[in-house]
Parts: sequence; structure tokens; C-alpha cells
Amino acid sequence: MGMTSTNAPRIDRLLALMGARPAPIEPGRTEYAQEVGARFHDHRGRTILGSVGVLVDAVPGGAVGRSVPAGTQTVLSQVTATLAAPLPDRGDVVARGHAVHLDLEAGIGLSAGDLTGPDGQVCGVLTSRSIVVTRGATHADEVFDGDPLPVPVPEPVTDRAEFADLPGLQVVTSIASGAVARGPLAGLFGVDMVSVDRGLVVGEFAPQAWMANYFGTVQGGNLIAVSDLLTGLAAQTLTAAAQDYRALDLCIDFVRSPALDGGPVRVRSEVVRAGRRLAVIDTELVDTSGVILSRAHASVQLL
Repeated sequence: MGMTSTNAPRIDRLLALMGARPAPIEPGRTEYAQEVGARFHDHRGRTILGSVGVLVDAVPGGAVGRSVPAGTQTVLSQVTATLAAPLPDRGDVVARGHAVHLDLEAGIGLSAGDLTGPDGQVCGVLTSRSIVVTRGATHADEVFDGDPLPVPVPEPVTDRAEFADLPGLQVVTSIASGAVARGPLAGLFGVDMVSVDRGLVVGEFAPQAWMANYFGTVQGGNLIAVSDLLTGLAAQTLTAAAQDYRALDLCIDFVRSPALDGGPVRVRSEVVRAGRRLAVIDTELVDTSGVILSRAHASVQLL
């Protein structure tokens, strides 16, 4: 792979907004640390996979991106994150990725990596597939060298004691009505609930300029974040009062990059199978014309 450089990589504005800190460059490898905490929590005050969604996209994708010749552009077409343990509610989450296989003739690259917590414990395993694309990095100067993005004030979290005695469906319905706060993570991405039923949650968010990648479209980590967020809410509609849940994995296929000016994106999470301990949930993101932008498949443990 070559020798390790002591220079830190350029960090784009989106990663900087998330508080990501890069490790020194090594060809074919990436490493970032992100401090999680209140500004990335869901409505329960928890760190979820979506809290580090931008990192989950950038790390394995960057590993392949550093392995291709200069001037060659790659994008992620699929990311899978499998959690071994709950992510910490506070402290550093470190994401590491490395290129596993690269076939430039076929235009395909594979990468793998992991997520570790503050104590070095492995919290999750990452795998991804990248493809070579011909489009140019039209927004690279703005994304890498533009003014830093302002860090928003986190939205509040409702004290869990206030809804501890409510069944999960009523909690999610209360989020839709505004009686329970949607939480900082949903506030960051501007996710609003459109409809809620048992096993089905529909939400919307509007792509914003700060979500951009260097191609001028929405970076895939934003889609991971909102997919995981809605997946959890769909799972919660199945729970009894005081019953908890946690995502075990999420596999997302990126079908088409959302345009920044393409209007609201609808996120539909539906439970396709629910047992006593495990729920399988599919999530689709579609644009205003109904075109599928991404499709995610997840397993959620009902505790």
C-alpha cells in the first residue's frame, strides 16, 4: 500500500460539522473519530447508528477513494453496518476503514472497517461497495474550502419519565403531534413525521446545502442517518410500555443521489416481519416524483 503519511487528510465541511477528526493519511485506509453526545441523540437520549451515519459513509468510501488513480472518482453504492454492542451515548466513536479489493476494469471496489467506542471495544463492523463514476467533483472547492458550517443548537429531548408508561405506538404518535420532542438528531436533519401506524412510519426531510458532497448532491451518510432514525421509530411502534429496542444492523443501497434542490424526500419505514424478539424493517427514500433514491434493510432487537 505504500508508506504512511504524517499529513492529515483534507476534511470536508460536513464531516467537520459532525465533529469528525481525521487520523494521518495512509493509502487505502481511513480513520476518523467523532465525539458523540447530546447533539446527536435520538428522542430517547441515545446514540444510534444514524448518529454517526456521515462517518459510516465517509470512512469505507474514503478507503477505496484513496486507492484509485488520481482523477478517478468513486461513490458508494452499498453500505452495511452490523452492530456488536450499543454505541456509547458519550465519548469518541472511532471509525476505521480499509480497501479490500479494487477492480478498475470492472469499476468496483470493496472495503471493510469497524466502529470502536471510547474503551476500544468494537461496537460494529462495516462493509461497503464502491463504483467508479465519470461525473466530476463539481463542488469540491465549496465542500473542502468553503466557510465552515455553523453548528446548530441541539433540539431538546423529552424526559423519558414523561412517556415511560406509554406504549411505543403512542410515543411515536406523540412525536408526530409534537407532544414528545423529536430529539436532536431528527432536528439536525429536519425530519418531520407525516403518518404513523403500528409497524409503519412515514417522514419527510428537505435536502439542504450543508448536506452536500463534492459532486453537489446529498452525501449518503445523511440518508443512512434518516433511514436508521425512521427504522427505530417503526420498531418502537411495536413495543409495549417501558419496552426498549435497538438496531442490530442496517444495509442500505444507494440507487440515486438526491439533488439539493429536488424538493422534500419521503422516508417510509415498514415492518415486514415482527417476532417476539426481532423485527425486520425495510425503509425506502423517494423523491417528489416517486423515484427511489435508496433502500435499506434492517434487523431490530425488541428488548
